[in-house]
Amino acid sequence: MSGRRRSGLAAYRRAYGCACAVIPTPRPTYTVTYNGNANTGGSVPVDSSSPYEVGSSVTIAGNSGSLVRTFYVFAGWNTAANGSGTPYAQGGSFFIDADVVLYAQWTPVLYTVVYNSNTATGGAVPTDSSSPYLAGSSVTVAGNTGSLAKTDYTFAGWNTAANGSGTPYAQGGSFSIGADVVLYAQWTPVLYTVVYNSNTATGGAVPTDSSSPYLAGSSVTVAGNTGSLAKTGYTFAGWNTAANGTGTSYVQGNTFTINANTVLYAMWTAVVAPSVATPTALSSVGGDRAAYILFTQTGTVTNYEYSTDDGATFVAFNPAQTFSPVLITALSSDATALTNGVTYTVKLKAVNGASSSTESVSVDVIPATNTLLATNRLIHLDANNSSSYSGTGTAWTNLDSGGLYSATLLNGPSFDNTNKWFTFDGNNQIAQIAAAAALNPTTPFGAFTAQIWARVDTESANFGSNDGLISKQYGWPSYDGYSLSLSNSGAVVLNMNGSGVNGNSASEAGVYSNGWALYTIVVRFGGGSSNPSYSYVSGRRVVTANNGEFGMPSPNAPLQFPRGIQDEPWNYCPADVGAFYLYNAALSQEDIIRNFDATKTRYSL
Repeated sequence: MSGRRRSGLAAYRRAYGCACAVIPTPRPTYTVTYNGNANTGGSVPVDSSSPYEVGSSVTIAGNSGSLVRTFYVFAGWNTAANGSGTPYAQGGSFFIDADVVLYAQWTPVLYTVVYNSNTATGGAVPTDSSSPYLAGSSVTVAGNTGSLAKTDYTFAGWNTAANGSGTPYAQGGSFSIGADVVLYAQWTPVLYTVVYNSNTATGGAVPTDSSSPYLAGSSVTVAGNTGSLAKTGYTFAGWNTAANGTGTSYVQGNTFTINANTVLYAMWTAVVAPSVATPTALSSVGGDRAAYILFTQTGTVTNYEYSTDDGATFVAFNPAQTFSPVLITALSSDATALTNGVTYTVKLKAVNGASSSTESVSVDVIPATNTLLATNRLIHLDANNSSSYSGTGTAWTNLDSGGLYSATLLNGPSFDNTNKWFTFDGNNQIAQIAAAAALNPTTPFGAFTAQIWARVDTESANFGSNDGLISKQYGWPSYDGYSLSLSNSGAVVLNMNGSGVNGNSASEAGVYSNGWALYTIVVRFGGGSSNPSYSYVSGRRVVTANNGEFGMPSPNAPLQFPRGIQDEPWNYCPADVGAFYLYNAALSQEDIIRNFDATKTRYSL
């Protein structure tokens, strides 16, 4: 319309000849302004071409000022702040016919939350229905809603790293999201313990398993009784998962796969003591305030119980006595000492472990003072009697037989003037009685009893097997005669040799030690089992020898002690010696006990 006016005015001027100048009308201009629209940084572009004449083409600027908005990304421009107008991208254009504000557009940043089962063997991961989240939003961590499971492990929450090195989260925890997040299920291995239980043991200690606790499914090796567990009257019998033995049994070295806490209980098997035979054939010897009870016993015995009141009361020997004869010195009822001249009616029970035999038949005994038997005694040497040994010199005088058969001390044994006994060094020192017809063994049936009070020095470097205490026996080549030898095991050996028999009869081990004892041999050549020979240690019969010899070509060996077979230069015994007796008769065991009882106090027994 304004153009038509200009055309009419020009016609008018031409028609009427007007010569006035034409003034042009200016064209309208419009501005283009950019708005950051809640940006948190950067600057908006400035359009240097603005303002524009109406109808001009406007080229849209880019984000040249690096506009930013936290948790958003730049998404171009729009003529409306809320994006409801006309959108424009960098480089776009439009013809301007009004002032224009171009608002920065922002696309929110969205982050996802994903749950990962992380090697689960069952169940399902949660799904976060609110994911994706606007950046900066608060995320609430889910629980194990899908019942995730892993064999031999327990669920232990979530972590931003599969190996647990990230940030841990538990159900209901929250965080502000600023990136895509994967929450990995975390797994705690199931650990099981192995504990050993002594189960009523009375001693020792249970093993400790240094590998416990174990990962579920691990192999466990069962320990042995490394702490020496013990229970009185029982033997250890392995382990069981139940205290009463109704569970699974294991022995040392067994293995099992562990899937629960396990207690292994010691198992105990009761020791069933074997039945014990009752002592039989009781006889007695009265000693000084003492009773020696001889008997016959079969089977294994660990002690005896005795009664001095015909079975009204029984008491066990303490320390234990395990062989015949037993020595009683006190009443069974109240431990009062026995009295000489009083008759006691004695019964015995044999004991083996926890079992006792029935009581024996009774035997009466009257304690009494004994004296050394003199009947049939040929030799009586006593270091404690000054008439036998004066304290000096080499002559040890026989108190019997008018002084015949006295001993000569060879190679200088020492004499203890306080205690009145000799010490022989086991090198070459002996007492020797010269050979005599009255002392020589004869066959058949000639009998001698030789006794020596001695204390063997088993700790001496000079002590060795075959050392002996009594010797009337040649060495090689004849070996004729008899001797009492010792072994390193504590056994005694009765040697009896002649023209036809080379006999060596040994006791069980441990019948002698390094204490004082009265060693006795009863020697009878010929006759076999009807005419036996014996060895005794302090009244205990330890050797029975049945000798069938019919000849003695060389009976004239000297009588030497302490020595074994007279093989030069051997078999000398390191020992203390206090007395020596020789009888030309076979003493009974009762007589041997009486001699022991008559002289034992001299040796503090």
